[in-house]
Amino acid sequence: MFKKFVYNDRFAECSVMNKIPCNRMMRPKKLIEEQDPEIPLVTHPNCDYRNYGNKNDQSNVGNCTAAKKRRAKYENVGYRLARRKTLFQRRLRLNDVCFCLALFGIIVMIIQNELILNAVEPKDGTGAIVLKSIILVSTLCLEGFLVIYHLTDLKIYMTDNSIDDWRLCITLGRTAKVTMEIVICFLHPFPFDTDIVWSSTDLLKKNIKHVAVPVDLLLSLPMFLRLYLFGRLILLHSKLFADASCRSLGALNRINFNFNFIFKSYMDMYPTTVLTAIIVSGLAIASWMMRACELYHSPTYSNFNNSVWLILITALTVGYGDIVPASYCGRGIAVLTGMFGAGCTALIVAVLAQKLEMSRAEKYVHSFVIDVEQDKALKHAAANIVKEGWYVYRMKKKGKDNAIVRYHQRRLLAAIRHVRKIRNDKKLEDSAITLIEMSKSQTDIYESVHTVKTNLGTLKSRVDDMDSKLDSIDKKLTDLYNLISNTEEH
Repeated sequence: MFKKFVYNDRFAECSVMNKIPCNRMMRPKKLIEEQDPEIPLVTHPNCDYRNYGNKNDQSNVGNCTAAKKRRAKYENVGYRLARRKTLFQRRLRLNDVCFCLALFGIIVMIIQNELILNAVEPKDGTGAIVLKSIILVSTLCLEGFLVIYHLTDLKIYMTDNSIDDWRLCITLGRTAKVTMEIVICFLHPFPFDTDIVWSSTDLLKKNIKHVAVPVDLLLSLPMFLRLYLFGRLILLHSKLFADASCRSLGALNRINFNFNFIFKSYMDMYPTTVLTAIIVSGLAIASWMMRACELYHSPTYSNFNNSVWLILITALTVGYGDIVPASYCGRGIAVLTGMFGAGCTALIVAVLAQKLEMSRAEKYVHSFVIDVEQDKALKHAAANIVKEGWYVYRMKKKGKDNAIVRYHQRRLLAAIRHVRKIRNDKKLEDSAITLIEMSKSQTDIYESVHTVKTNLGTLKSRVDDMDSKLDSIDKKLTDLYNLISNTEEH
């Protein structure tokens, strides 16, 4: 039971069951014996949250709006935690909507460009204009939801740091990040027809030609940058990011749960799946972009397989030269594809090295088997030394031919060299310490040092006891000597 309080008229409370206007609630200003934690567990459709208090006090009817204005200053920890949880869920839903709109716009853009590239629909036709209008509407919706997402993220930051003024949260880095996202997501083909002239170089004929290319192509390719929202989707849906205990543990160890940490964790848990998804999606997007850029310059790229072939040999840094890009757009995509392929190759090598590396238990079993085999070989070589030494002694004693004696002497020396080699190999293996065993060795050394310190403390206490006992014995002997001396004098 909560006992005596001194109340201060500060907070307002909305009644959920009776749906009456907010009442001024008397909140404890100074705790005399015990205090209500006031954890807000009930939400209200009009007021954001409700603080527990004196539910029977219906006096001093106030206004919810005034209560909300004062709440930012006097809110407690429980209110902030509940508000933070609600904002987290809202941010998650907003990011899902943003990603769906971005993916929808990319799909419609690909359909619109394929209709024009395959001459199914003219670039100024009704179908193309309708598809561009759909892309425009989806982009505007995406921009709106993106702004709401960043406002929600700003509210989360204000709640975490107990900031009342939103202007304190506006920094140069945050402003640049939001501006960059808005610009990236705004790039899309507009519902009008305009052409630009591109120059391309024919390496076989060694001439330069100029081709009219729609502006829609230049505005369509950057739409693939919207896929950065997929990384944010993975981050917000990750169990490591959503679990409060994991985030608390990371905060204690100064680990920031961002996309880099989540990507590393997924690469550690599912390296093959993650790497395969990255390579396949990256090469597919690069192949379509190469076809869209080069189809206006060469009919070779009318077949999508030729674009895939060019991207594959570029990513693998082979470059046969049978198909080459002619436009600057295609060459730029080829350069980026080569860099992407080099990075993926490095990741593949790292994953294979991790898969081929033996675990700690496997290494111990392998080392045990090798030790057993070396012990057997050592015993066999020692037996050969004894056997060949006996043969040499026996042949010399019987006076056999020197050739036979030298044959057994050579075998005796070979057995001695084999024993020495086995012993040297065992010494090298025993002295080798791998990275896996470093932590165990460090723990063993720490335990040994701790044991030595404990024993030294015990030994010191025992030496002190012995010193005191020796002093006592010395004192008693002195008293006895004095007593005997006094007795002899009398």
